[in-house]
Amino acid sequence: MRKLCVMLGLILATFQLQAQTKIGSAEIEKVKDKKNIQLLDVRTNKEFQDGHIKNAKNLDWNNKDEFKNAVAKLDKSKPVYVYCLGGGRSKQASAYLTEKGFQVFDYSGGMMDWRSSNKPEIRESKEGSSTDSKSKAVKGLTEEQFNHLINSQDMVLVNYSAVWCGPCQELKPTILKIQKREANKVKVVRLDADENKNLLQQKKISQIPKLSLYKKGKEIWSHTGMISEAELMKQINKAANKKS
Repeated sequence: MRKLCVMLGLILATFQLQAQTKIGSAEIEKVKDKKNIQLLDVRTNKEFQDGHIKNAKNLDWNNKDEFKNAVAKLDKSKPVYVYCLGGGRSKQASAYLTEKGFQVFDYSGGMMDWRSSNKPEIRESKEGSSTDSKSKAVKGLTEEQFNHLINSQDMVLVNYSAVWCGPCQELKPTILKIQKREANKVKVVRLDADENKNLLQQKKISQIPKLSLYKKGKEIWSHTGMISEAELMKQINKAANKKS
């Protein structure tokens, strides 16, 4: 009986892997213009209005009741493409859709990857109409302001994060601790990904959390994802002791 349960579990896991596939911007580019495409943007409505992929439908993953009701109306005979900003919400939404029997393609890079690739996006105007845009509007820090920041002290640590990003929030206490304790050694600059879309696009940053360490305005180290306080301090001390 136990062997049978294990076998059934393996079969189910295999089925789920087959039903759920991670894809990149190239695959989205190929299908976004198709009629009746089931392309789901699972971010908030505000994020959606600020810029989304053509023909995407907004279903906020965080609004679970509305999301489930909308999913019940989707066509299971057609594939579903899912994305968010950086992959966290789309991963959860894709898992849910897979459990419901959909063939799911998870664009895990999301809008961060789309923007870093300089792909066109649709913005909703205040009047409710849609416009095709290359994200020319400036939001957040300009490159000039950023350059001023990284030259404002001998060493500067830039932390790119977002409030919705689980790993970012997990890393936050470490960043704040270093910001307070090591103020004489390194200046910490925390940048919100949602508020600095253009800057992240210019820097080709498609994943967060992201850390970049600058010395005299030059990037000497960077890291994407989680990192321990000990390892981060090792890099900071190494840079501080290195002769320019």
